[in-house]
Amino acid sequence: MSDSLADYYQSHWAQVEADRMARYEAMFQWRDSHEVLIAPAQIEPGQRVADYGCGPGALSVELARRVGDTGQVLALDINSDFLERTRNFAEQAGLSARVETQQVANDRIQSPDTSVDRVICKNVLEYVPDPELTIAEFHRILKPGGIAHIIDSDWGAALLEPLGEQFIRIMSAANIAFKTPLIGRNLYGICRKLGFQDIRVQVLANPDTAGGMRPVLHNMVSYARTAGTLEETELTTFLEQVDQAVADRTYLAILPQFLVTARR
Repeated sequence: MSDSLADYYQSHWAQVEADRMARYEAMFQWRDSHEVLIAPAQIEPGQRVADYGCGPGALSVELARRVGDTGQVLALDINSDFLERTRNFAEQAGLSARVETQQVANDRIQSPDTSVDRVICKNVLEYVPDPELTIAEFHRILKPGGIAHIIDSDWGAALLEPLGEQFIRIMSAANIAFKTPLIGRNLYGICRKLGFQDIRVQVLANPDTAGGMRPVLHNMVSYARTAGTLEETELTTFLEQVDQAVADRTYLAILPQFLVTARR
């Protein structure tokens, strides 16, 4: 890997190009189907909740609705544009007073010890330089009895059919975008090592047969294109084949999500 791509796993989040930002705005909207992802965090009125890696802000605003007038959401991200979009989204929803934003630098959270009731971290730790250090920060800022709820992928268990062989090639090239692509299976052990208690693990592996993962696959192709190890014709053909598989109703994609809920 060239030196210029050595930190791409994180730098591609600090600066997001317009077409990828548009995909994120669509992908990260709150949907009722996401309820199963955050229910184990037990969000309640009056809580102070940190949303680590808030992205464009849809989850932060949903959390702000749940914590009520006496609660607060701390939206954290390395991308200043994401934070601005989060503030704008909160303002549009009439929830600005409940949402505070903070830009993360050097993987440290600028919050006092034992200052939050919950930490939510959704599909972020596969990109951070040191997941153990980041989760240790979650432990530090949580109040005694507080909960860290971490949701993340495990790309080693992902599948795409009937394009399995092509998918493996694309993912191999796109690997520059991930620091820890197998983070899902590592979360339990890290939380145990750091002293969390009452650690609970769920694995959701819902099949996508309608093409819902196509925006994710477009992102993988953009990462592979950046890596420069595959021909452009292979990348464009892959996306065409995905669309054809969806049209033919032979498409099946699964990306397991590990949900790890741990109490300080």
